[in-house]
Amino acid sequence: MEKIEFEKIKDELDPEILGSKFNTEDFTTFVAYLRQKIKANSSSHFAIIADWVNVQKIRSAKALLDQYSKRLNIDSITIRATQQQYNEDVNAFQSGVKWEEVQK
Repeated sequence: MEKIEFEKIKDELDPEILGSKFNTEDFTTFVAYLRQKIKANSSSHFAIIADWVNVQKIRSAKALLDQYSKRLNIDSITIRATQQQYNEDVNAFQSGVKWEEVQK
């Protein structure tokens, strides 16, 4: 029983699953979700890998890192984007959000 619960939690914290959740939820809902996970296990750390959605979402990723990385144990946020998408907000990528280049 405990192993099944551990696997479920492990899957929920998978960087790509967190990235999908980040992309589909609004900022405050996602922050509340991470807070809940930290409350349940204060030693949890998060890496988030998300696909490019739009400029607003990359700015949300930057804000998440700037405001909550230490409090919510966010180790990294990586956004998969094309060179053209990267160029839409270079500043966000140069200030903490990692870029993983994808081809069109």
